[in-house]
Amino acid sequence: VGCSEVGDEDKKLNWHILTNEPVNSAEEALKIITYYEKRWLIEEYHKVWKSEGTGVEGLRVQSKGNLDRLATIFAFLAVRIFQLKFANEQVEDISCEKILSSRAWKLLWVKRIKTPLPEEVPTAKWAYEHLARLGGWKDSKRNGRAAVKTLWEGWLKLQAILEGYELALSLEQDL
Repeated sequence: VGCSEVGDEDKKLNWHILTNEPVNSAEEALKIITYYEKRWLIEEYHKVWKSEGTGVEGLRVQSKGNLDRLATIFAFLAVRIFQLKFANEQVEDISCEKILSSRAWKLLWVKRIKTPLPEEVPTAKWAYEHLARLGGWKDSKRNGRAAVKTLWEGWLKLQAILEGYELALSLEQDL
């Protein structure tokens, strides 16, 4: 696609992007470069899915079918953790209901804040921080970023809280 030279005359750095897409104009070349610049998102997602988050690489199951099913479920969960991680880094904040169900954020609020529910839905940044804290994050580095593994631990704890809540509701219906 292109070549760029960086550095002084004696020490030039050249780079080329190989693609199977047709490139016949500068506009098409810039489009390919834009795709290339986003590859780190894919790499980061796979990191969350394979090792830091779900740990799908460490699964030991007896059949290919079970592995396929677990990998698919964990891919879905990795997307949620990935969304949460990057929602925290955006300038514009979004509602946490883009990532968590209404019941999930409300239970997270009750568990972490211990005050009556707010009138407005909290932000995704709020959900990020409180899921991370539920997972054991203390922000000791003061950078506002929790490890993916910590977010995953918080997510798992929230899922256990949700399951407990739903079990309690089902018990009340049986009475």
